[in-house]
Amino acid sequence: MYDTTVSVDVLVSAKVDAQASFARTVAASCSYIHEGSRRPAVLGPGGVFDADAAEACAVAEVASALSVSTGTVTEWLFLIRTARPAVQEAFDAGRLAYTAFRTVCRSLAGVPNATEALLQRVIAAASRCTPGAVTSAIDRILADFDAEWHRIVRERAALERAATVRKLPRGQAELIIRGPAEKVAAMWRNIVAAARGVTDPTSLPARLFDAAHAILTGAVSGAPANHAVIVLDAATAAGLGGEPGHLVGWGPVPADVARTIAEDATWQALITAARGAEFEHHPPDPEPDPPVPVDGREVRRTRHMPPGWTPTTGKLGSTKARKVREQVEYLRTLSPSALDRAVENPDGHGGFVVPPDGALAYRPSEAVAAVVTALYSTCVHPGCAVPSEDCDLDHVVPFDHTDPQKGGWTVTGNLEPLCRRHHGLKTRRQWRYRMLRDGVVHIRDSHGNDYLTAPGE
Repeated sequence: MYDTTVSVDVLVSAKVDAQASFARTVAASCSYIHEGSRRPAVLGPGGVFDADAAEACAVAEVASALSVSTGTVTEWLFLIRTARPAVQEAFDAGRLAYTAFRTVCRSLAGVPNATEALLQRVIAAASRCTPGAVTSAIDRILADFDAEWHRIVRERAALERAATVRKLPRGQAELIIRGPAEKVAAMWRNIVAAARGVTDPTSLPARLFDAAHAILTGAVSGAPANHAVIVLDAATAAGLGGEPGHLVGWGPVPADVARTIAEDATWQALITAARGAEFEHHPPDPEPDPPVPVDGREVRRTRHMPPGWTPTTGKLGSTKARKVREQVEYLRTLSPSALDRAVENPDGHGGFVVPPDGALAYRPSEAVAAVVTALYSTCVHPGCAVPSEDCDLDHVVPFDHTDPQKGGWTVTGNLEPLCRRHHGLKTRRQWRYRMLRDGVVHIRDSHGNDYLTAPGE
């Protein structure tokens, strides 16, 4: 029987205790190996003490005793020996699960001039994420901390691309492809597009495999062209700035990689929340079009630009992401009642007095959907790693089908990506989702625990 008095706080405490207990197992194993590696009884050729052989012997003893592989124990040794003190302390205290601890250690390896503030920021992000989301969260932080270093190590990592096969039980096997995110993203979108174009009663995972098999074996002619969405500011696109770009659904990419991807891209600018006497401007043409007024439009799309075009203006060194991060850190310090008062547009109208085009239609336009999926790379639910392109675009304040004027409008300030599982939680009113300033989504569970998801996270 389950104890009916169990609360979320008890579960969190149990998780922390379990993680701390595992950390003690890892520490004890490493201490045993350290002592074992100094055993004088282990001799090499000629009766000379062999420290490496002694350590290998101790590693094998630990692996056998704990029923784990020697590779796992060797990894423990490496991480304990190389972990930064603050990261080691967080692991020992149970704040980091082992998988998160491993990812943090590997991600921080070689980071120059890593400050204590950076370490604590990385640890906090890793402790809040699900295992699948830790890597992207840390990458975003490191790209923001030192964009040039991030670009260099990414170039080095690109040399480690590989394809491997692992045999599985019951005649199964697993193909693993590892390489630059933008190239894997292009392959994956081709596979997904091919799978979704097939009417078949089998499950989506099975169709994905069949699509990948057909593409890789050449059974499909005219496979879809590579498709990926890259978001970067105008200054970076024009070569005037160095802000990292964002590969939607995958995470940050260095400025030069983003520009390389964009060289072959079809461009389209999206102007959001244009309420004043603003105009969209096209690049010079033999017969240039006159400026098009965009008064009252929430999202205005320019016409598509040819590959290789870059904007000629832009702000050097975008600071918006940094301001949003500071806003989130401030919001985390507020009490629940103060967070309730921080909702910017409780009517769900996104700050508009007059509904812009498409605001009273339930289904968002292609342009509005593009902006929302670019702002939020994944489902906004805490720790969820489902790409926003695969999510429902949910109205934060519900849309009123009977009287759309009164309900939440279909505007970017009232839309969030939610995967089907977490959309169900909101629909059943088990969790609450609200939009704060700067697109920060405030999420509250049924026990009153608060979470925040910001654009770009």
